[in-house]
Amino acid sequence: MLHVVASDNRALYEREIAEFHRLRKAVFVDELGWNIPVRAGGLEVDQYDDDRAVYGFSFDVDQQLTMACRYRPTDDRSLLMDVFSHALADGTPDPTGPGVWEITRGICLESGGARHNQRRRACQMITPLELTRAAGGTRCVAFAEVRLLPLFIAMGWRVTLLGDPVDFGQGTGIAFEIDASDFAIAKIRRDFDLPEQGHIKLMPDASDRRSIHERAAEIALQSSLAASLQPVEGDTREIAQNAMRTMTNAKLNQRAFDYVRRNQASAAAIA
Repeated sequence: MLHVVASDNRALYEREIAEFHRLRKAVFVDELGWNIPVRAGGLEVDQYDDDRAVYGFSFDVDQQLTMACRYRPTDDRSLLMDVFSHALADGTPDPTGPGVWEITRGICLESGGARHNQRRRACQMITPLELTRAAGGTRCVAFAEVRLLPLFIAMGWRVTLLGDPVDFGQGTGIAFEIDASDFAIAKIRRDFDLPEQGHIKLMPDASDRRSIHERAAEIALQSSLAASLQPVEGDTREIAQNAMRTMTNAKLNQRAFDYVRRNQASAAAIA
């Protein structure tokens, strides 16, 4: 299952947050070669890691992060508009604002292909949509490498492109919206057999001295869904060793872009 971490329960996850920042450095700087600042101790932290940032964490059987992402409301600022606004097509209105959340710094190190792994990954994809919807919104925004969008669509995201691919220095990226409506959330739940939300939010309790993992294990005993989303022995966790860089070429990016345009049209037709 996925743990939601916000300002009101962040004290429970200090070690895990630090691990997330180290993983971001390992993935985005060391492996993908992004030219972004790194703090002392090998931590990749930026101005959007503030009190309004919400994190989604999943763990392996050794209690190490295997999936993680950052979600944040955009009614004050956003990475998309502050850094990548040039990726929006001419005439596109600002897609951020009240009710719109931004999804950034997503990492998935769990590469197993079993249904169990697919459902765990689906929890990472659906959680920001659920949080956005719970806050009264119906859309998320993001800027990601073009080659990743077919995977996002296969995992259930209904995307709308906000512009054409652009070179951002370390790859080719694209701006897009994600449908966070009740319909979109229900479809992911149906496709991945998630009858209810697949995330939990543990709150500080001075009388409870157990770790977050011990508390999550107890929840798993009380819910068949939560139990089915717990990590198992054999789940593969790895950081790709430069393999991701070899996938970034013009032909693959064009194929991914064409795929997204076709599937975007299909999604619109059945909306």
